[in-house]
Amino acid sequence: MKVSKRDAGVAAVIELEGEMMLGHEANDFHEAISAALDDNKKKIIVDMKNVQFISSWGIGILIHGYTTAKNKEIDLVLASVPDKVSNVLKITKLSSVFQKYSTVESALLE
Repeated sequence: MKVSKRDAGVAAVIELEGEMMLGHEANDFHEAISAALDDNKKKIIVDMKNVQFISSWGIGILIHGYTTAKNKEIDLVLASVPDKVSNVLKITKLSSVFQKYSTVESALLE
C-alpha cells in the first residue's frame, strides 16, 4: 500500500493506493496521521479511491487512525470508498463508525 499526505487547508488528505494488509505501510499511515495532528488540522480525510483490497489488518489500521484522531478531537472520515471495501465495512459493522463521503471534495465542504 502506498501512502501519501497532502494539505487541503484546515484538512489533511491521506491518499491510499493498493492493498491494505499487514506491512510497514501501517507505519506510513500512522506517520501521516501524526503529521496531520502535528499540523493542527481539523479534519483528516482518507482517500480510498485506489484501494483494491482490505484485510483485517487493514481494518485495524483504519480503526487505530480513527481512535488516534478522535482522542485529539479531530474528525477522521473516509472518501471515495470502493464497493469492495464498503462491503467489508458493512459486514464488520464499521460503516456506522466511519463517516463516508463520495469524494474528497464533498468531505472538504462539510
